[in-house]
Amino acid sequence: KQWYQRRVAITAGQIQAMYAKFSVPGRDIYTVSHREIVMMCCAIKAITGWHVNTAATICRERCGGQGYLAANRFGPAIAGSHSSMTAEGDNSVLMMKVAMEYIADMAAKMKPGKNLSAAVEMLRAKYTPGIVQRKGKNGSGRDIAYIHHILNLREKILFLQVAEKMRVSTKDKAAARAARFEKWSQQEQDSVQAAARAYSDKLISDICYEKIGLADPSIQPILKKLYNLYLITVLQENISFFLTNNLISRKGASSLRDDFDALIKEIAPESLALAEGFGITEEMLSAPIARDWELYNSYDNAGEMKKFEDLARS
Repeated sequence: KQWYQRRVAITAGQIQAMYAKFSVPGRDIYTVSHREIVMMCCAIKAITGWHVNTAATICRERCGGQGYLAANRFGPAIAGSHSSMTAEGDNSVLMMKVAMEYIADMAAKMKPGKNLSAAVEMLRAKYTPGIVQRKGKNGSGRDIAYIHHILNLREKILFLQVAEKMRVSTKDKAAARAARFEKWSQQEQDSVQAAARAYSDKLISDICYEKIGLADPSIQPILKKLYNLYLITVLQENISFFLTNNLISRKGASSLRDDFDALIKEIAPESLALAEGFGITEEMLSAPIARDWELYNSYDNAGEMKKFEDLARS
């Protein structure tokens, strides 16, 4: 949870910096740079909403009967997450926007004579065999640079696949638009969502890779472990893609669980310090399960807070 909050804060800061740089008076808003800002905003909003729902639900389950008490505030967290996931329709709509902007950006970069290096990079990712891309590596869960590299490849491969699937044979413009809409919304939506999520995962990795390098040297080791934990999670959730594209070996895939468990053991002793690093006071938490829960359960509280607040202040 704490790592997710940190990575959302980092990416939000990056968006602000990019917007300040590119929002120049008189400039055409539909530049490639503006597309990137739109993509980042849509991706982070969607992922944040999904994550808050998952985190709140898991935390409520782990807290047993205490999780049901209104005083412990899981109800508002879950309800609020549903607002985040549905305010503009299902968040998959935002991911569709990510994919639309990405493909438009990709088409602009790959126009003949426009950006040859970008076109070559996209095609190399698509057509170079995974075993060649691995350069002899198994895909160890502790190899941060390599995982970052294959997240980049995954993004490019999936978007090129989506672009290929959107091709239509008719030359009639109206018929072509209708055919593309049918493919986009009805036939290939899973592919569109997967590609947008690949962009989102790589976006988080890109910015964290950069910002951790600029962090105070004293906290870089723990930040790298948290970042590594996130990368392993992405690999585990998408292991079929990485295996079928030969971007990770069976040996590397089979060791991911051990790598994950080892990182958890290394991070666990620092977990309270990481949580306290956010500077959230007990008054801001305002939930007995996150404060002096022993005091709260030392009397018949009936699920209410008044007596607890009086005792906590005394």
